[in-house]
Amino acid sequence: MATKVKILEPVEMKDENLDDMNLEDIPGLGPKSATMLKEGGINSVSALMGSTLQELEILGLTRTTSKKLRQSVKELFPNIYSDFIEDQSLEDIEGIGPTTAKSLRDKGMNIHLLQTTPVKELEARYGLTATTASKYQSLISAMKGGFFKSAYDIMENERNTDYFTFGADSLDKLFSVPELGISGIKAGDTYEFFGAFRSGKSQICHQLCVTIQLPKEFGGLDKRAIYIDSEGTFSPSRIIQMAQRLKEEHGWDKSVDDILGDILVARAKNTDMQQQITIKLLDILGNTEKDIYGILVVDSVSSHFRAEYAGRGTLAERQQTLNHHLSILNRIADTYGLSIVITNQVQSNPAQFFGDPTVAVGGNIMGHWATTRCYLRKSKGEKRVIRIFDSPMIGELEAIFEITENGVLNSES
Repeated sequence: MATKVKILEPVEMKDENLDDMNLEDIPGLGPKSATMLKEGGINSVSALMGSTLQELEILGLTRTTSKKLRQSVKELFPNIYSDFIEDQSLEDIEGIGPTTAKSLRDKGMNIHLLQTTPVKELEARYGLTATTASKYQSLISAMKGGFFKSAYDIMENERNTDYFTFGADSLDKLFSVPELGISGIKAGDTYEFFGAFRSGKSQICHQLCVTIQLPKEFGGLDKRAIYIDSEGTFSPSRIIQMAQRLKEEHGWDKSVDDILGDILVARAKNTDMQQQITIKLLDILGNTEKDIYGILVVDSVSSHFRAEYAGRGTLAERQQTLNHHLSILNRIADTYGLSIVITNQVQSNPAQFFGDPTVAVGGNIMGHWATTRCYLRKSKGEKRVIRIFDSPMIGELEAIFEITENGVLNSES
């Protein structure tokens, strides 16, 4: 065994030998640990590098050992793993030991969520004192290079951000940002689609839950979807129709049953349940393998708030509660990189004498939430018009699409 380790010195190792390397050949990994990994399904160096620290810990490797082993592999195969970045964990924060880390992790906490959760909530839900929570958040920021970044670094980060297709070219083109090389829905961004009934909001949401699952070569991200349904509009049969069309168009071999199985659906029957679902998602995503889910749909975000907080006397309470709900959605986007897509109802502005009196429900709270806001309206026949109402990256442009039996498609005219 010592001879093998000697052969694998970084100066002599060639990247093309990765497939010939046994787990036992990794410096620092003994036969017993290698056997333990193999029994757990980790049979190759590639599998070791592709596993999460939590998965390796379940198999019996400590996080410290796993990190050392993967650093060795990275040094042995620099061309293959030059871009590999070890995900930081709670134990990397000064002052958090294994016991505290396990307690926090059992509640759904991770290092990314710890940074984005308000201190008051860390006190109430996770048992941390305000002083300790603030200290941990400062240390995390320092580990990530501080609070500030140059505009160039931000631009480069956005250029490397994933995006996925609507499944209709006219919509992809409308949402394109040539400077960033983006066309479609951007990972980690927030989107609001508002419009009257039958304007196509739910149809787009259904189709996005399918296109997110497409392989990258077909314009997807090969990830799962989450759908919070507050109006009883989610339709598995509609998903099947859209999936069958996309399967035929691309030669996609994923079964319809698997496509349905990769959409996690929750039915929210009131505002309390709707808020509980989003808070529960923080725990679910914190205990789920990284990058499994790519989109969260809330259809619609406003219906229960509008019904339960009726009258001017409840307006302030409604807006405050809605604002907190939206902040949880923002935290999911910031922490886990999911695209958040919400639909919103509309109402008529009686003071509007000229032009379109249609306005989105939610006022300024809703208006300031989404990165990109879109107004949908019905046109002739099955045609629908979508207009960029507000966006920091896209002009106020319009596109036309059609709703057919096969889903959301380009308009022929």
